[in-house]
Amino acid sequence: MKPQQFQRARLAAALLVTGVLGAGCGPAAMAAPAATAAATAPASADDPRPAAAPASAAVALPTVQSDVKRGASFPYKRLNELLSKLRTEGEGLFVSRFVLTDAKDASKPPPAGTKLALMSDDDYIPIPIDDKGRFDLPTFSERQAKDMDFGTNVPKGELGVRLSIDLATPPEMLDMATVRRIVTVGQRLRTELLPWYVRWMFPQIDGVIACSDAPQWQLDWSEGAQRWRLPLPADAQQREPETPKGKPSRACTVLTGQEQWPDAALLQTPPGANTKLYVKLRNPRAS
Repeated sequence: MKPQQFQRARLAAALLVTGVLGAGCGPAAMAAPAATAAATAPASADDPRPAAAPASAAVALPTVQSDVKRGASFPYKRLNELLSKLRTEGEGLFVSRFVLTDAKDASKPPPAGTKLALMSDDDYIPIPIDDKGRFDLPTFSERQAKDMDFGTNVPKGELGVRLSIDLATPPEMLDMATVRRIVTVGQRLRTELLPWYVRWMFPQIDGVIACSDAPQWQLDWSEGAQRWRLPLPADAQQREPETPKGKPSRACTVLTGQEQWPDAALLQTPPGANTKLYVKLRNPRAS
């Protein structure tokens, strides 16, 4: 798989599935064990046992073939390291999501009948794909993932994979303490915990973006006996990361964690406005 760039604040990283190696299993045969003297003795007319097969006979097994072939251009080892760190060091803040796409148009699903698997000399692990091309990937020990590759039945250059790292926190539970944790843990993951060769999959995080159908967000918190509500402004320069190119974006607001508001300040979103959260990148790249 050939990695492509992340897509804006969606953290999308495209991994192009390239040439594939290997083929299905060939025919196999298993020789029958030699018959014992008692088993090969001629049966009498009164003996109900069937006559034994000659010792030279062989049992022919059916040929097993697979159209999923193992590729060597993008070893799973590196992606396994990233996912393992997210799940062990990410404090439950991040969720990895994968989508198979057409290689030439990331908005299109993969070809019909596409299969995906993780393959090594000892393992064949099929990966279920839903009708929108979405799938999840397991993690393995370093030893298991060492020689593991992706396998697919799609020819070279016809399949792409989009990796997104989303926030696990729902909008109604986002407070300033969580915003600050997301920024701190995200930056620590990238600069201290991830090996240099997988850092490109996890760009710098500088905050949280909230996008809604209506620009009516507030922060709500209490200080002593007093309750405070602070309206949040829409950021005219911030587009919703999932907005198709050339289409108008929904309204968005940005929280960086650098604000002076208390940790307990809780985001209040417009009722029924379909609010969605995204991570804000330090240097978002154009798709």
